[in-house]
Amino acid sequence: MATTLSPGQSAALFDILSHYDTYQEIRDFRNVGSLAHYGPPFTTHVGQPSTAPALQTLVTKYLLTLPGLRDLPGDWWKVQCHDIIENFEKSNLSESYDKGSIGSRKTLATAISALIEYPVRGTFGGFAEVKDSDSHYDISKADDLARAFRDFMDGCIYGTALEETVMKASETDDLSQHSSLIKGVHEFVLVNVASLMHYTLVLSPKGQYLLKLIENANKLIPYLVIRQTLKIGNVASMISAMMRVVLAKMSVTSVTNWIGLTSNADDGMNLLQHIVSTVLHWDTRELDSRASKIEKERGKSAKEQLQILKEYPSLPREEQERIRSKSQKESISIVTAIFRARDIEHTLNEHEHEISLEYLSIQLSIRDRQEIIRVLCHTSPDYFTKSIRELVDAYYPVIRDMHNAINLSGTISDMESFIRDMIKVGKIQSDSKGNTINPSVGDFVMLLRKHQFSCHTFIHQACKNGPELVDWYLGWAKGAAAEFKRAEGAKDEAGHTDAGKLNAELNKLFESLTKEQQKQITPVLDAQIEYLDEMHASSRSRLEAVLHSQPSNEKHIASVLSGINSRPSSRPASRAQSPAPQSPKERNAQPTHKDHSLPTPKVSSGAGPGAFLSRWQDILDHTPISPLTSEGKVQKASSTVVVNASTKDVDGQTLVEYASKEAPGNQVKPRAKKPDARIIVDCMGVEFRRLLAEKSCSW
Repeated sequence: MATTLSPGQSAALFDILSHYDTYQEIRDFRNVGSLAHYGPPFTTHVGQPSTAPALQTLVTKYLLTLPGLRDLPGDWWKVQCHDIIENFEKSNLSESYDKGSIGSRKTLATAISALIEYPVRGTFGGFAEVKDSDSHYDISKADDLARAFRDFMDGCIYGTALEETVMKASETDDLSQHSSLIKGVHEFVLVNVASLMHYTLVLSPKGQYLLKLIENANKLIPYLVIRQTLKIGNVASMISAMMRVVLAKMSVTSVTNWIGLTSNADDGMNLLQHIVSTVLHWDTRELDSRASKIEKERGKSAKEQLQILKEYPSLPREEQERIRSKSQKESISIVTAIFRARDIEHTLNEHEHEISLEYLSIQLSIRDRQEIIRVLCHTSPDYFTKSIRELVDAYYPVIRDMHNAINLSGTISDMESFIRDMIKVGKIQSDSKGNTINPSVGDFVMLLRKHQFSCHTFIHQACKNGPELVDWYLGWAKGAAAEFKRAEGAKDEAGHTDAGKLNAELNKLFESLTKEQQKQITPVLDAQIEYLDEMHASSRSRLEAVLHSQPSNEKHIASVLSGINSRPSSRPASRAQSPAPQSPKERNAQPTHKDHSLPTPKVSSGAGPGAFLSRWQDILDHTPISPLTSEGKVQKASSTVVVNASTKDVDGQTLVEYASKEAPGNQVKPRAKKPDARIIVDCMGVEFRRLLAEKSCSW
């Protein structure tokens, strides 16, 4: 007799398979030709399902139906977007394994995966209808906030919560005038967004570097020009002027091409390309300087070794994979594997090996930045610029209505103010005595509270003054919510929902396994149930702690967050709180540097709520990293030595330092041990993706 899974086991199985499959689909974008069988909106073969069904379904059901995006011509996806993605695939950007540290792209890719696996499960499994909703919510209690979010989701999917919220938003921009449910949802979302920001910018090893990138890019945005342009009354003239500001290519080549004196394919860069190129060039300059220092330090005796390491980033993908595989199988570092592959003398002491690995990491980082600049800024034809032009054309009706309904110039001022405050709050600093100022989740909560009114006013103006906008986006939101409906929702005695719309299919897949496989998988599912319960309980506990945390006593943070209790009653009052425009002299367009005279800050800040943080950290922690010595075990990204190696800035200086107990993974790990799910992925992973592909194929 076949073993039948309980509802809780079905849900656990769905959770495991969707968790690993979503990230694997994102990882597959490394491979050239990943879009060949992707399906709409890219290449479509009748009757052939997508090779990335989870991501393709999200794009089809939620992205392609968005007002504006749904009006894009087919070539925007099949030519411009396709070409840009394909060029990135061909670039063969570096792997964290080869660098000996966690990369920025790895950090962001794992974060995206952890977030989008929720809508993946919601789309394929559905959201169970809530039958016992309680309409009273205490925003000071974590349980009530979580319940409010659940009930709001239920109201959006099965009720009229969306329509009621939009109607109230059209009447007032005052949150206190909304229902208890909306106030609870607002608080839940605000704290969780603050938690994500804090984890990304403060607790993540690459957080302070990402914050520096944001700050460097922010310096190059001409806010004053954009604000003045958005004040133009005629919408057609305003859009035309904005296109000139953002997309005009300012170079001698662009002028001579226009006159007809030359026909150079690369005719310069527009503003967006200039920002990307400049920020990455600043990084490359620092990296080149570090590489030169290492070359001088190692001298002529190591010239051949360094040259081979310098050539590695440009090797074909297949050869890199072969060297990487050799490193993992033989438990030798990537540096040693490269030297053995080239059959050269590679006897290195510990210091020489450390320097060689650093040199390899530098060369990989330099090439990554050069390739990103090439793809986005110097590719011919310039599909990046063309895609933005067509995007603006498709969004013309939306922009027109927003221009008529909303003070867009004021909105840009609010955005500039928010970004500047976020940068100030997010920096981990130390003083001359070695005392570290660590931003807390509560500080980010207060940051969002300070700026929430500008968001409320934006929504109020859109709902009140833009009836067509409301019709378009409310229609889209209702259609998106409907995708989460279940025909019927079932709960077991412990309160675990099952796999919903995929329950029968997953049970069928499980029953198709051998008895031995079923016997191995069942205890893993039971352990996963315990792990998920503990993960959500831990998140709830952290939410409770944030709700009752005290405001920061640090002077520089407190000064940024001052004035959060004063609610602007109208848009003009909100403007008064925006920063004064910067003059060209005040805007110092130079890269941000850490003050190296001060001690390295030590991270000691608790994580905020969000089960997604545990999922994110789980993927990140299992990233394999090259052994950091000539011979040794393959490292995991969770090790303290790898975490600290990942905090280096492009100039080689350590931005922050983690003690072992303060490493990000330890902040969000549930007490219950996460079960090893490899047996499930190995036995059912391929069939699970095939199941999703069959469910999503409608062409």
